[in-house]
Amino acid sequence: VPIIQPMAIRLVTTKKERQIRMPYNPQSVSRTTKILFPIIVTLIAGLIAPDSVALVGFLMFGNLIRECGKLETLSQTAQGPLANLITIFLGITIAFQMQADQFLNWGTLLIMALGLVAFIFDTIGGVVFAKVLNLFLPKDKKINPMVGGAGISAFPMSARVIQKMALKEDNQNHLLMHAVGANVAGQIGSVVAGGIILSLAGMWGLM
Repeated sequence: VPIIQPMAIRLVTTKKERQIRMPYNPQSVSRTTKILFPIIVTLIAGLIAPDSVALVGFLMFGNLIRECGKLETLSQTAQGPLANLITIFLGITIAFQMQADQFLNWGTLLIMALGLVAFIFDTIGGVVFAKVLNLFLPKDKKINPMVGGAGISAFPMSARVIQKMALKEDNQNHLLMHAVGANVAGQIGSVVAGGIILSLAGMWGLM
């Protein structure tokens, strides 16, 4: 992502567009809203793409136990030791499946190539969409097109890349929070889109 995204973004933006500043005015969000958000997202994801519920549910459950304010110990454990343990076990499990005869084949290389192409077109698509929105927005409320490029599943790396690029163009232009918002939306959207694809593949007998 740090290599692919800057090249893709520069390809479809001008220096002036990359220097667009976006004011950040944080507003307080009620606890009720914070609690309802993960529940509603899980329900909507379940209706749109049932196969995505497991992954979206885990993501939103972590959000829920942190925001409810009643499970502080469980929240800290989930964010720290449990997350680290799961990462280690996931890495070990994948490592056992990465024998040369199973990993270095045309199927794996094709998947990697498709992922590379997907990141490029996702980034360009997000940037172009932001530029289209700017056609209808007043001059003082323009969106920096780079923020659209953060709408992918690579969280939080993509948001950091956008912030770094913004500061490179203008050392007073801070886009991190805007990019994080787009990045989270891209992460959730990617899971739902994957669930839809799995559902369609099952319907068509491809799985």
